[in-house]
Amino acid sequence: MFLSALPHQYPFRAASALVRRDEKTIEGTYLVSADEPLPLEVMLVEAMAQFAGALAFEPGRPGMLTGVDRCEIDRLPAVGEAVRITVTLEASFGGLYRFSGTGSIDGVEVVRGRFYLGDAQS
Repeated sequence: MFLSALPHQYPFRAASALVRRDEKTIEGTYLVSADEPLPLEVMLVEAMAQFAGALAFEPGRPGMLTGVDRCEIDRLPAVGEAVRITVTLEASFGGLYRFSGTGSIDGVEVVRGRFYLGDAQS
């Protein structure tokens, strides 16, 4: 259901599974492949942004990544590893949204950051 809200398709879709926990939190998995289209640092942030987009926007209503803040990556995932991502909506104002996200591998947090999305139709 939430994957249908994403306009991204292979090879740029980082979200492989999504589960909405509540109105402000979504969780999912980013499975790292051998043929990622961008550097893994970018794909990790993009994965968090895609998960947030699935939380904030209805299918067919486009959003865009408008900013990244305080993003830290402790280690990059290896090919075949699954990054478990949790994204939480912190604030919204009109068509602008602020999220925080974390990603872990085997229960160890490897990435965290704050990022912003904007409603492309606002």
